Amino acid sequence: MEELRLPRSPKEGIIFGTVVAAISCAIIGGINIYLAVGADEFPRAFVTSYLIVFLFAFVLSNFIVEGIARSIVGRILSPGDSVNAIICFNLIVFVLIMSATMSLLGPLAGQISGCIFYGGSMDVIHILDNWQYIWPRNFCIAFWVEMLIAQPVGRRVMIWMHTRA
Repeated sequence: MEELRLPRSPKEGIIFGTVVAAISCAIIGGINIYLAVGADEFPRAFVTSYLIVFLFAFVLSNFIVEGIARSIVGRILSPGDSVNAIICFNLIVFVLIMSATMSLLGPLAGQISGCIFYGGSMDVIHILDNWQYIWPRNFCIAFWVEMLIAQPVGRRVMIWMHTRA
């Protein structure tokens, strides 16, 4: 039986990655922005930061992390392992790499958008100092968002694309 849940071509991989990145950035980014600026500033900060964070996440996930995760998972699993095992291990490795990287790039994107739209200065040292505290939180949030929401929606899109073709 042909697997309908996974992308079959680079074009489908981009579509899957776009869906997953859009959902993940909205939820995970939204939580992080809310925690950083509070309720009063959240709408403005979210609107001005979302596109930059999404672009970072989209490029990183589709063109860098997916290949690294696939390579690591290929070394862990054997060719006869189930699609569910591949999905599970890929999710874990992918979230480990993406959450670690986006815990640096997300705050950087927020500061870039703040500088562009509102002036101010960048504090990269603060981002580096806080990484050890925000990455574990981001990993936990990202793992559950990816497992329960973003990737299942992305796989639904793949099923829809494969069954309508």
